[in-house]
Amino acid sequence: MVAVVTLSDENRDELIACCKGVADTLAWLDSLEARPGLSELGTRLESMPVNLEALKEHIGYTEYDGYQRNIIKKTEHYEMVAITWRAGQNTPIHDHAGSDCVFLIVEGTSTETTYELNDDDLAVPSGVRNYAPGEVCAADEPDIHRISNDTDGDLINLHVYTPPLSGFGIYDAA
Repeated sequence: MVAVVTLSDENRDELIACCKGVADTLAWLDSLEARPGLSELGTRLESMPVNLEALKEHIGYTEYDGYQRNIIKKTEHYEMVAITWRAGQNTPIHDHAGSDCVFLIVEGTSTETTYELNDDDLAVPSGVRNYAPGEVCAADEPDIHRISNDTDGDLINLHVYTPPLSGFGIYDAA
């Protein structure tokens, strides 16, 4: 289950005022006239400083199974979301149905499991990678994966989807 919370204008403005890295990245995204490439977006996020304490003051976690999407800003060209997981929470196995995604691990260890479909259209794991704070993960729109928090602590990833995530396919495991 996913909980979706859109930051109020006031909450977003407070976050931007406290977090220069988020403010600068949003300004850069707003200045673009075309969809950025994964490499360009990844490089931008890798060098983005994040005021973790300020970010934590403006986002939340769901206590249910799943995770929480804290939408910081969404335009017709992109969406910036702080996604949070408590220990043991994860996404379903999914794709991004027409959107590219790049995310920065802000706190915790993010585990990405990638999948390929078998002849029965069931998802078979094809790889697992753990990402530490400061690392960036990029997913092209046809990629199928699951993000999980396999640790005892909290996990925060800062995602940018281009264009905004309008839907996603969910897959059953083989």
